[in-house]
Amino acid sequence: MGTTTFRQRLINAFVFVGTVGVKLIHAFVRKIKLILLYQRREVIEFLADPQSLPGKRPRVMVAIAHITTPEESANRQFGAQKIERLRHTIDGLLTSLAHCDVQIVICTVPQRHITRFLPDYQQASLVLHEAIDCDPMYIGFVAQDQLATQVTQHDWFVFIEDDIVLSDSFFLEKIEQFNRVYGHDNALLFPNRYEMSQGKKSYIDLTIDRDLAWDRLSRFAIGNVKFAECTNPHAGIYCLSQAQMRRWIASGRSWKNRPLMVGPLESAATFCLLECFAIFKPHPTNLNYLEVRHYDTKYSRLYPGPSPHILSAVSKLS
Repeated sequence: MGTTTFRQRLINAFVFVGTVGVKLIHAFVRKIKLILLYQRREVIEFLADPQSLPGKRPRVMVAIAHITTPEESANRQFGAQKIERLRHTIDGLLTSLAHCDVQIVICTVPQRHITRFLPDYQQASLVLHEAIDCDPMYIGFVAQDQLATQVTQHDWFVFIEDDIVLSDSFFLEKIEQFNRVYGHDNALLFPNRYEMSQGKKSYIDLTIDRDLAWDRLSRFAIGNVKFAECTNPHAGIYCLSQAQMRRWIASGRSWKNRPLMVGPLESAATFCLLECFAIFKPHPTNLNYLEVRHYDTKYSRLYPGPSPHILSAVSKLS
């Protein structure tokens, strides 16, 4: 009986000593890590990058092609859908280009826009340009003119339709890298468009055009990201450097106001640029490298799939 009690006490003592020892070791390790952390902090502060302050802010001019019906322009309720789309377009620009000095111009015609229904902060951030005696279907060419008239005032020139949402703070950096690596002023990089519907992300230009072809001759890569020309480069947005804008102006812009493909809206947004530039997009193997959202679901509903270009993060939605 006494021997058993002694053994139990001995075991308990070893367990106690072991537990205390483990805790002491953990406390010692924690102390060492804290010492190393503070030493590392001192090293980081001592060797801090002297160029940590932000550099020169890029100057960006954005022209938004925006048209509504007279009824939508006159009545907030009738124009609710157009208001929501334009509001998201402007917020996307203000967010993605927050590190830039941005001038936003809404290009439209009188009594065919809903800018007065926008939030106050958005109205304060934009300039309204109403074109007189302009066919509303050709307002995209008016937006081009607005960009061209300020070629000396800005570094970058962005055309965007009023239902396209940009959500990429590295948008300009990706365009600039493409221009630098490709090495030509006569090539543009366009993003891929997608829609979100019922939890699915549909790259609409690849689902609309089942026969969309990508040029293997023009394909090239920057790192692991591939780019190529394709048979339908439309995106509803483009971005030109100042050098590219100067090149386009010098060409005479002879395709201005010509409905070359699809219609005047699409021609102004995309196809008239082909008179002066080759247009590239991220290849289907890396569609999401540069992308914009089409703030609508009409193409997703018209072309519901199945398609390898309709994606879902939730397997049961696929």
